[in-house]
Amino acid sequence: MKQPVVAEPELGGGTTAEQVSVSIVDRSIRIPVLMFFGSGVLWLAVASFFWVLASSQIYTPTAWWTLPGVAWLSFGRAYPVFLNCLVYGWATCAGIGTGIWLLSRFTDAPLLNPLYPILASLIWNVGLLTGVLSILVGLTSGNELLEFPSYSAFILFLALVMVSLWAITIIWNRKPGTMYISQWYLLGAFLWFAWTYATANVALSLAPAPGVTQPAIAWWYAGSLVDLWLTPIALAVAYYLIPKFAGRSIYSYKLALLSFWGLALFGGWTGMTHLIGGPLPVWMITASIVAKVLMLIPVLAVAANFHRTMESDYGGLRDNLPFRFVVIGAMVYTAYSIEGSIISIRSVAQVTQFTLVTAGHTQLGLLGFCSMVLFGAVYYIVPRLLNRQWLYPKLLTAHFWFTVVGLGLLFFGLTIGGMIQGFGLQDPQVPMSAISDLIQPFLAVQNIGVLLLAIANLGFTVAFTLILLISAPARQRPVAIEQINEASESTEGEVSVA
Repeated sequence: MKQPVVAEPELGGGTTAEQVSVSIVDRSIRIPVLMFFGSGVLWLAVASFFWVLASSQIYTPTAWWTLPGVAWLSFGRAYPVFLNCLVYGWATCAGIGTGIWLLSRFTDAPLLNPLYPILASLIWNVGLLTGVLSILVGLTSGNELLEFPSYSAFILFLALVMVSLWAITIIWNRKPGTMYISQWYLLGAFLWFAWTYATANVALSLAPAPGVTQPAIAWWYAGSLVDLWLTPIALAVAYYLIPKFAGRSIYSYKLALLSFWGLALFGGWTGMTHLIGGPLPVWMITASIVAKVLMLIPVLAVAANFHRTMESDYGGLRDNLPFRFVVIGAMVYTAYSIEGSIISIRSVAQVTQFTLVTAGHTQLGLLGFCSMVLFGAVYYIVPRLLNRQWLYPKLLTAHFWFTVVGLGLLFFGLTIGGMIQGFGLQDPQVPMSAISDLIQPFLAVQNIGVLLLAIANLGFTVAFTLILLISAPARQRPVAIEQINEASESTEGEVSVA
């Protein structure tokens, strides 16, 4: 039986009064959202520089352009800086900015005091800057994605608490009625991130856990960071924008709730699959493997919901750039999750663990899923905040194709090269030098992919800077790259039948 579902509208999509209302909301949140977006774009540019440097150091460690002999730019520091700038700089700042915009749109109420999110943005960037500089000078904890020293972590946590409390207050004071699925994801994301980040830092820095418990906590946090923070933010965006671009309501609200609660139930257990074979209780690793496999339930629910919502109508991808980014990101989410479940199985992990495969899987999730969706969100939101068009559409199109091609080369090089590396490591008769020679061509492919992605990110940075600095003619209705049929958008509270 077809289920009635609540549409997730763009408020103000109809009457003049609604348009005035949404304009007032956008003006009230313009500064904090653009501050988070701007800082995220800046950190993405920084991350791209260190990524190119780290990738080149793997491929040609002795070349002059890899700056050999410069300790603070060595691979052991350049790669953590890239990863932290990408996750805490770009993805988190863009995610918070998107969350502020979405929550404000859903409440249809202007932000009375933007001081808290503005102050939180400043504090977050101060904490991130001190953390990055600390890594470059060698003051790091050594735990992946928790490299920042305790003083930087405290500054970040303070900003995170400010934003999270503000977001929860907005949701608490919402209008009576059914919560949109995007609100569920945003509520969970802000609660889970604050809790996991505080818990991990306390257990590893302030009151260190003993012995082998520390890597268990570190990888629990790494898994939770992706599955309970970045993933909910990206899915909140996708659940909002895909129905809007498709011109119809989400196919099934119940299916959407299944995906949310499945993520909430299994997402916090997945991180310790990285410790298969480690000196930990078998039940801990087994529970993590089972959770990773069971994550396919919410993932397939998301995929089915989006597919039925679009009703196999993908024609808008050609003309609508934000739609293209979001849909491709949602598709990559399915592939990323299926691959994660496969490589978490013990028999497969014996080959793929400690190889380039795990690095390729990580980049697929961070860049192919989270970043693609957030790119689409920025392309959609910024013109509405500034009432301006994006300049140079060809630059934006180039950003998309450079990203897709670069990601494809990166994933191919790391996955195929990692499989060869894994099978070589399984054979004691194969020397390490031979394995290094075998994967060298794939490292070259990976390096080209990284360079293309860095160029794409640079183009995105230029486009974002131009729309901030140059006042193009006011956007009367949809911008040129968004051929959206506004008339088909639902109004708030409308109920449709899927």
